[in-house]
Amino acid sequence: MAPTFISIPTKAAGGKIVVAEAARNLACTGAVPLGATDNLNYGNPNNPELFWQLKESVRGLADACKAFNAPITGGNCSLYNQSPNGPIDPTPTVAMVGIIEKPEHVTTQWFKDEGDAIVLLGDIVDKNDPLLGLGGSAYLQVIHGQKNGTPPRCDLEPARTLHTTLLGLIQSGLVKSAHDCSEGGLAVCLAESCISRLIARETPRLIGAQIDLSSVGRASSRADGQADDGSSGASPHRLDALLFGETQSRIVVTCQPLDAVKVVERAKLMGVPAMQIGRVGGDQLAIKTAAGEFSVPVAELHDGWWNSIARVMN
Repeated sequence: MAPTFISIPTKAAGGKIVVAEAARNLACTGAVPLGATDNLNYGNPNNPELFWQLKESVRGLADACKAFNAPITGGNCSLYNQSPNGPIDPTPTVAMVGIIEKPEHVTTQWFKDEGDAIVLLGDIVDKNDPLLGLGGSAYLQVIHGQKNGTPPRCDLEPARTLHTTLLGLIQSGLVKSAHDCSEGGLAVCLAESCISRLIARETPRLIGAQIDLSSVGRASSRADGQADDGSSGASPHRLDALLFGETQSRIVVTCQPLDAVKVVERAKLMGVPAMQIGRVGGDQLAIKTAAGEFSVPVAELHDGWWNSIARVMN
C-alpha cells in the first residue's frame, strides 16, 4: 500500500488540484488509488465569503475524487481558524491510499544511473493559462512575496489519462524513476530527483542531470516581464514560468537511453504530450534554455534542502 499526503491553499480549482496531485503521487510509485480522507481547514463559515470558499473546495474535491475513483472514506473539519488579522488561507488536506499489485512495479522518484534518459510527460507549459502556471505558485510567494493569482488549470480527463499512461509504462518495465511536477515547478522536481535518495543515515546518494530546454523556445525578452506575443520571434514561454510554473499534469520519468523513443511514442499514442529533455549524470544540475544555461552542484542543492530547518533554528 502506498499513502500520499497533499495540502494546498485553494478553492474550487485548487480542490481538484489537491486530489489530482495526490493521485499523481500514487501513480509515480506505481499505485492505483483506492480511497482518500480529507481535513478541511477554514475560517469562520458564518462569514458568507468564507463559507463560499468551503463550499467551492468541497465541490472541487468531489469532482476529482469521482474522476480518479478514490472515494473519501472519512475525514474532519477545522473551522473558525482566524485571528484579528483575518482568517487562514483555505487549506484542504487530502491523504490518498493506493495499491501496487506487484513488487517489481514499485517506483521511486530519484534518478538512478548515469546516462539514463529524462523524459517529461505532459505539457511543459499550459499555453491556455494566462499566468502560465505562476498563479498561486511557490515561486510567486518566495520570490515576490505574493500568494495571489488564478491557480493553474486542472483538467481531470487529461490528468487521468496521464496517470493511466504512466502506470502502463511502469508495468511494461520501461520506467526507472518517476516524480511529479508540483510545488516549485519543473526545476524543483528535477532538483529533488537529483538529491532525494538516502542510502543510509547521513548518507545521501547524489547524482546530477543535464537538461536541455533550448528547443522549447526563447524566454520572453519583454522588459515588463509579461509573456511575449511572438512578434519578436521569441516563444511565449517566460523563463520563470518554464522553470518554476506549476502547470498541472506533468511527470518527469527516467528510462534506459535505448527506451527513450519508445517511452515518448507510447505516451503520445495515449494522447499524452512527451519529450526527452535531458540525461542523468555528472555532479551538477545543469539546465540549458534559450535565455542561457544555469547550473549548480547537486551537493549544494542537497545542503540547502537538508539543512534548511537547522539553519532557521540557529
